Amino acid sequence: MLISAAVISLADKLPDTFQIIPKLRKVEILKGHGLKFGVLKGIVIKGDFTRPVMGPILAILPEKETESKKILTLVLSNDESLPESGEGYVLKIEAGRAEIKSRKEAGLFYGCQTMEQLLEDARDTGSVIPACRIKDYPDLDYRAIHIDVKHHLDTMKYYYESIDRLARYKINAIIFEFEDKLRYRRRPEVGAPQAMSIDEVAAMTRYARRRHIEISPLIQGLGHATFILKHEKYAHLREDPESRWAFCPCAEGTYEVLFDLYLDAFEATPGSRFLHVGGDEIGEIGKCPRCKPLADKEGLLALNLLWLKRVCDFAREHDRIPIFWDDMLFKYAGVWDSMWRDEEEIELEKLWSKGEPVLDSVLEQYPKNCVYMRWNYTLARQAGNIRALEWFKSRGLQAMIATAAQNVHPLLPQDDRVNIIQSFNRLAKEKGITGMLCTAWDDSSPHMETFWRGLIASAEFSWFSRGRSLEEYETAYLQREFGPECIDASDMYAELFKGVSFWNRALCAEGNRRNVKKIMDLPDSGNPGTWSIRHKERLTLASQQALRHERLKLQLKDLYNKALRNRYHLKLHSAINDFQVTSAHLLLALKACDSSDNLARTSGYRKVERALENFEQTWENLKNIYAETRFISYPEDYIPDRYFHLASKSEDLSWMVEVEKKYHMLVRNWLDSNLP
Repeated sequence: MLISAAVISLADKLPDTFQIIPKLRKVEILKGHGLKFGVLKGIVIKGDFTRPVMGPILAILPEKETESKKILTLVLSNDESLPESGEGYVLKIEAGRAEIKSRKEAGLFYGCQTMEQLLEDARDTGSVIPACRIKDYPDLDYRAIHIDVKHHLDTMKYYYESIDRLARYKINAIIFEFEDKLRYRRRPEVGAPQAMSIDEVAAMTRYARRRHIEISPLIQGLGHATFILKHEKYAHLREDPESRWAFCPCAEGTYEVLFDLYLDAFEATPGSRFLHVGGDEIGEIGKCPRCKPLADKEGLLALNLLWLKRVCDFAREHDRIPIFWDDMLFKYAGVWDSMWRDEEEIELEKLWSKGEPVLDSVLEQYPKNCVYMRWNYTLARQAGNIRALEWFKSRGLQAMIATAAQNVHPLLPQDDRVNIIQSFNRLAKEKGITGMLCTAWDDSSPHMETFWRGLIASAEFSWFSRGRSLEEYETAYLQREFGPECIDASDMYAELFKGVSFWNRALCAEGNRRNVKKIMDLPDSGNPGTWSIRHKERLTLASQQALRHERLKLQLKDLYNKALRNRYHLKLHSAINDFQVTSAHLLLALKACDSSDNLARTSGYRKVERALENFEQTWENLKNIYAETRFISYPEDYIPDRYFHLASKSEDLSWMVEVEKKYHMLVRNWLDSNLP
């Protein structure tokens, strides 16, 4: 749709051809001429500041000395009409020129991101940006995403590209969970052979800061410490000698190790404010001889707070603000279930009437310099979750929220997280929470590209939580990421979720890939047809999945051809689509063998052989596409980090196809025994 150069009526929104993420808070359409793509010829800087980093459209514009038509002017100002937030801005477009005003350089940067998107849409749709005045500012001050590399490492190029992509959507922080992927200097044995150097990460941190993104480290402890405690050198610091999961909080050596890792992480993230200390899902303290006396006398909560106070004191001494996962506090107080279950399923008041006095009994021991991160990966409207946020606020403790772009599903998220991200950010705004983290857990190590729809949703709803509906967000996301001709693909992810969900359990008679209880059996040539009857429901789903795959294949190909940008994302998802259907195709080929007719059975055997060959081809293709942005295997001298996560089962991508390897071996042996 083309927009007239002379808009004569007032409105409160841009035409639908413009889909800006995050949604703009306030738009006033003005009378007069707007701005066509390609008209701007220069930039004027008014104030003592450095020109912001800009996107590819604005970056090519030269700086000019004087204002005129065809100029973008950037102004630092304390004008009372400007948003109070230093990240807020006012963007005015009229008569072939544009002006961005803000109190701070961050606001000018974000105004330029909006201008870039407007020009991008004007170019891509042939529209004119109408004369308008935009006033915009965020709901939440701290808008972070999480990069977790416990089971893989992406290329530095991909991380730099990701920083640019996050900045485009006004994300202003990254919590980088290093685990063993930082080349520690003080404890070099902890770093993996392929780890990033401190200097490399410091350079990336400086690059991000120029784009108003703050990278802060997450160094796990008290639990989740297998990447450290797997080394025999540190075995004496384990709470349980037989488990590498948790440190002993009463061992002085615990702090000597953690503080050395912290110091290296500080050097890797120079100038950043935060240190995330982890602290979740402990479960193993109070057992060792050093801890048991204190645990027996004061309880497990006291042990946890002993550790928390030590690490928070260290953070304060080094001008860092500690962030702490809050779950163990509420578990020890007996109210954890109220944060995950609906109120009608629990006795909320009974739980909290007992648990709140436990929390309050040690209130003076909670570090006041700490940010308590209230994490919940559901819609987060459970009464207990809301009660916890209110408890923090009423006790003068600072809290942030943490939601998730993906939980722990293999291959790609198998549930839609966007509604969850929207809901929790709306709750944060309602409760006066000022910070948000969108986690991206690596437990089943999907490709980071599969997180982006959720990560961008977190940018959308942490900036303006009530700006768009879910349907409106989907349209904006597709246009921004791929182009205006791709906005009709709103069902693509939901359909792919269904397919991968079936793949996750297709070859497991009981359980799924994370917990294989029993693998599928094979047709019995002595009793033809019985296997197909026994697995009728599964085979029906396999047929449905084969049809879904063909529809998605055509849709993804069409999107790839139409896309103006980000084709790698679509290429990856096409490869995932082709890969996940291989299990369905194999089951259907086996069904063809389950016949008393010799010709049909022989034809079925050939279909099984082709299904096995197709798997090998699609698996190789998927690995090659992964390898374009991530390292897909560890060096030979890596010390394995084995625990219950699916992705910790091997040092290459073979953990993804562990079920196939087992089942395909059975199938090949079965073929050998049945073929003439």
